[in-house]
Amino acid sequence: MMLRASSAANDLELDLGVVRGDPQNSDAIQCAPQLTALVDASVNDLESLPEARAALVEATDEATMLDAAAVVANFEMMTRIADGTGTRHPEDRLESMSDMFGPMGLTEFVSARM
Repeated sequence: MMLRASSAANDLELDLGVVRGDPQNSDAIQCAPQLTALVDASVNDLESLPEARAALVEATDEATMLDAAAVVANFEMMTRIADGTGTRHPEDRLESMSDMFGPMGLTEFVSARM
């Protein structure tokens, strides 16, 4: 929801399918391949994390890489807390997010509770 809201607030067109597909730069997501590599390395392959960080710094700067790393860490933290406590979205929030379920593949997760 935050990415969608941020895009709307900045009058940018965003295809949420890019989250699941081949990352491509756009007006809404600059340096998408490098950002995707940082997220993937942070979550799935810590051995490749230094390379992903360096690639993002090369494409942008160190401050941007640090901001991106902080966002990844925050989302990981929020997800773990929500999963650990069994938190569910209220029904009205699920309705407002329903247009994202398909493009982002949210119903394909084993833990999906919609």
